[in-house]
Amino acid sequence: MDPRFSAWCPACNWNLDPSGGDGPRKGTARARDRQERLLERAPAAGPGDAPGNAALYGALALATAVNLLTIALLGSGVWLLATGTVPEKVLGAVALLLAVAARPRPGRMPEHTVDRAAAPTLYTVAERTAAGLGTRPVDFIAVDSRYGSGRLTVGLRRRRVLVLGLPLWEVLTADQRLALLANGLAHASGGGRRSARWIQAALDALTVWADVVRPDPDRQDRVDAHTLDGTALSGSRRSSAGLATLGAALARPLQDLLAHGARLLHQSLSRLSGQAGGKAEYRADEAAARVASTRSVLGLLRTLLLRDTATFALARFAREDGGSGDMGEALRTHLASVPELERERRLRLSEVRGASGDGCPPISLRIRFAEKLLHAEPAVTVTDAEARAIERELLPLRTSIAEELRDRARETGGA
Repeated sequence: MDPRFSAWCPACNWNLDPSGGDGPRKGTARARDRQERLLERAPAAGPGDAPGNAALYGALALATAVNLLTIALLGSGVWLLATGTVPEKVLGAVALLLAVAARPRPGRMPEHTVDRAAAPTLYTVAERTAAGLGTRPVDFIAVDSRYGSGRLTVGLRRRRVLVLGLPLWEVLTADQRLALLANGLAHASGGGRRSARWIQAALDALTVWADVVRPDPDRQDRVDAHTLDGTALSGSRRSSAGLATLGAALARPLQDLLAHGARLLHQSLSRLSGQAGGKAEYRADEAAARVASTRSVLGLLRTLLLRDTATFALARFAREDGGSGDMGEALRTHLASVPELERERRLRLSEVRGASGDGCPPISLRIRFAEKLLHAEPAVTVTDAEARAIERELLPLRTSIAEELRDRARETGGA
């Protein structure tokens, strides 16, 4: 047995999850059941077969209620400031500040954005892939140090950015990279972008509300700090401290209730949004299979299954090589050495957990979904010359990402 990987029993699943026990908890079992039902309803023949999404409608309804409250706060604050008495103006200023704090914030351009002039081949392939999907290409492509990918909408002009995790890109074959591009482009150009922004605005507002009304456990400490020199408080100061303590005691139940309500709303909206996003993930996998073939999508998903292993290898690379070696080669060597038994453990662990941390369906179910797809031939191809050109175009960014990993390892080591 390779000492780098956990020993476990394939027959009984003993030590399947060394960090969390051998069986799923009640909550994860429910999540797994929800994901199984979602898989049963997932479209496998094409984007036109997607059924109505009750979870999305529920998320939009809840997000609309939250966002309308933020808009009402903004309008009330402006009205009170313009027409109210002095106390009303103070209340209006508070409402206005809360509404401004809860406002949607445009995203910022990622640090490692790939310039179109410096990477013309990558953009050409991305545009050809978008044409194969029948959608509009993204405005920018960026890379970062994650073992995955993502999408962003940045600026007031709502420009769309596809973010490719360079460590993942490095270990994929050319056809799997095409599948990654197609999956990301299907997400970035999907019809749910506006609804996703609306839902995210509500989630951000709920976070602000919870932070504003959360009880302050340090209030009593600040009252007690009035006697820093060890002397007794004067009568007036004792009275002020007593009133502050009484006020905090009276306000705390209401603060608890409001903060708990905001957290429950946030959890409900996140769960509904995650369920809606699950269908979008399956549709993106189907679109990627149409463009790059089912085999390529399955290869991509099985590589994603080794996320934890790759993260460990990246950390070791940054510590031992100081980020000066070949990150891609180090990752490919490490992942190639992963035995089949460990790959099977990762697959079963994905099944047991029943949900991924980013709200997507677990990789195990995405693999089961992709295995039902019948797209044997890619609709878009990448030539060997294009693949080599993209390698050259991303070479400077590989150095930047390696430097970022090295800096992170230093900060962690210093801590």
